[in-house]
Amino acid sequence: MPSRKKKDSDDKDQKPVRISAIDEDVLTALMGRELYGLEILDQLNLDRPSELKFGSLYPALNRLEKKGLVSWKWGDEVDESGGARRKYYKVTGLGAKSLRAVQVYRAALAKRAVQSQAILGDA
Repeated sequence: MPSRKKKDSDDKDQKPVRISAIDEDVLTALMGRELYGLEILDQLNLDRPSELKFGSLYPALNRLEKKGLVSWKWGDEVDESGGARRKYYKVTGLGAKSLRAVQVYRAALAKRAVQSQAILGDA
């Protein structure tokens, strides 16, 4: 099967895309690197309160790909472990832009919460 990869050259002109909490986690784990499914799960489950399973990861990766937020490529044909050929995922420009938008929003939300607590605490 030939290698498949989506272009991300026009990502700069696109607006950030809405993402779910799991999508945000996956994009965060992938930022700046290429990982295959098990590596992504390992990164996500290090400190996660409830373990994420393959049944949640792969639908999230498919959603992210359809939205143009991640792209993938096939790994080497022959794996030294004798396992199946791996699909390596990475964040596109639009994915990074969308993740940054969510992170900025979450930081502003947290700041407002702290400010509200300070005001209510002084009352």
